[in-house]
Amino acid sequence: MSGPASVDLLASRQLKTLFGVVDELLYRYTNSDIVVMGIGNWKKAPAPLARIHSACFAAHYLWSAECDCREQLDITCNHMQREGAGILVFLDQDGRGNGHAALMRAAVYAQQHGCNQAEAYAALGYPSDARSFDGAGVVLRDLGVAAVRLMTNNPVKIDAVGRAGIEVVPESVVSPATETPWLSGYYRLKAQEGHRVARPEEETCR
Repeated sequence: MSGPASVDLLASRQLKTLFGVVDELLYRYTNSDIVVMGIGNWKKAPAPLARIHSACFAAHYLWSAECDCREQLDITCNHMQREGAGILVFLDQDGRGNGHAALMRAAVYAQQHGCNQAEAYAALGYPSDARSFDGAGVVLRDLGVAAVRLMTNNPVKIDAVGRAGIEVVPESVVSPATETPWLSGYYRLKAQEGHRVARPEEETCR
């Protein structure tokens, strides 16, 4: 099946991590780099766990508690480590694809005006969500993956991987047992946007 664009494998290596030795692969898709981390016996798993994860500077480097990016990444890595196989696809899409400066401006606007993140982006002239996950789907196809258990609550990610000709079984990474109390409002907002979140209660601005 032909995709919207091709990907080029630029480099690959084995990398020692806290999760053991993993396969690191660097792809170029259109004008962006995509990093893949293959955990354990991912090449032989018939339908490995997989996660498409957008970079988040605040969560990954500044330990932000204002979004779920760090929590979902930790949950994913723990599941993959326990299972002994998994594929992580990292996309450079901070601030929902708008960049870190836009994220900071939107956070300040949301606090000042009592709105949610998506509304703040729109009010400042940014797309409410500028991300694309097509590259991740094409990369997974290039890796020879026929089916994945995609760890996500986002239907847009599921559709992108499906368009690449890959069978997708979605597996949620959010549940009441793992939900961090101060992120409950953030998860409610995601549920309103169509994400598969456990408790779609009334919206509160983070």
